[in-house]
Amino acid sequence: MQTLEGIYDESKDSEKYFAHKSVLFIGSESYDAPTITVLQGLSQLGFRIYTIKKPNINSWFCNQVAQDLCHLKFDFVLSNLHWGTRWSYYRKYNLAGYPKVLIDGDDDLNQGDWRKKYSHYTTQYVCDPPESVKDLNLMPYRWVESLYDYEPDVMFTAQKQSDDSHSIYLPFGIHGQYKTLYESKSTTERRIDFAHIPGSGKKRKSMGKLINELHHLKVVPGRIQNSHVSGEKLIPGVIRDYVMRDDNVHSYHRWVMRKSYFELLNNSKVLIYPGIDKWPFWDSKRPWEAYASGCLVLMARPCIDVKDYPVTEVCEYAVYDSIPEFILRCRYLYKHPDFLNELRVTAVQRACKYFSPRPIARYFLMRIAQRIGVTSKTL
Repeated sequence: MQTLEGIYDESKDSEKYFAHKSVLFIGSESYDAPTITVLQGLSQLGFRIYTIKKPNINSWFCNQVAQDLCHLKFDFVLSNLHWGTRWSYYRKYNLAGYPKVLIDGDDDLNQGDWRKKYSHYTTQYVCDPPESVKDLNLMPYRWVESLYDYEPDVMFTAQKQSDDSHSIYLPFGIHGQYKTLYESKSTTERRIDFAHIPGSGKKRKSMGKLINELHHLKVVPGRIQNSHVSGEKLIPGVIRDYVMRDDNVHSYHRWVMRKSYFELLNNSKVLIYPGIDKWPFWDSKRPWEAYASGCLVLMARPCIDVKDYPVTEVCEYAVYDSIPEFILRCRYLYKHPDFLNELRVTAVQRACKYFSPRPIARYFLMRIAQRIGVTSKTL
């Protein structure tokens, strides 16, 4: 297994393998965190991101909308899963000769590979609705098209299973907008010792209950935050109308940042992150928002396969394998503030170095180049 630093070094300047520095994005109509990180990074690297006929929820901040592809040059075609991906465009626009890259950023409820997820969506969503619906910027419902003969040349998976030997792990990563609310507070200025923010999933619910019990018994000391937080909405002006009118079809609400939520993270020394559920389903926005806000993330060892890009190397001490180990970590960090300060500062620096959009995009490009054979490097 390569180290983060080794992957980072190997990925440097990987954009040089792509002559046009241009991508055609035929994307899902659903918010997709790892896809957004990649697109933000590609844009920062100077890549043009083309979409067909209209902007996309994952690329609105950087896409160039094209009505005709005749005169465009691009290095590969990128798609992501969930719903609304125009698989028919691969035939309609004669894209068979381009490398096809697919990101599966969807939750994995022990379903297996991306095809099984797609098959599940065909039972949950409308199949092949009228073109008049597909062409809308804001859809009335979720739908899927037939895959036809689509087969990706390079496959990236976020919630990757340990027996998946075909796809490449892709972390959610730190979105650029998270860093805009960073307050640069030192460890001593952060008044909350340990924060746990409840959310969906059995692991979050059980951890919330456990923290209350441990704190009541004084097993976990310090100032604890263990409740939901909301607050003023910060909405990008360009998509404000979509956010306000979308009834959780596209999930535009996921672009909204809550001011009080980020104030909490900026006031916390440690974020406790148990993951989400027992399936290969660990990654979410939470740890990356925390790193961007300057928190040390005390995390349960991921139940997904992260060895392609090991998040556990951000701070190995802050990864626990059991509840007793979790308790010992909390108690030691609280009793050794200098050690906590050193870990927090180093972990945040490493997270921003390796998991911001630009390095994630370079890793993404390197893996594509290796798989399609445009570089002598091998996997």
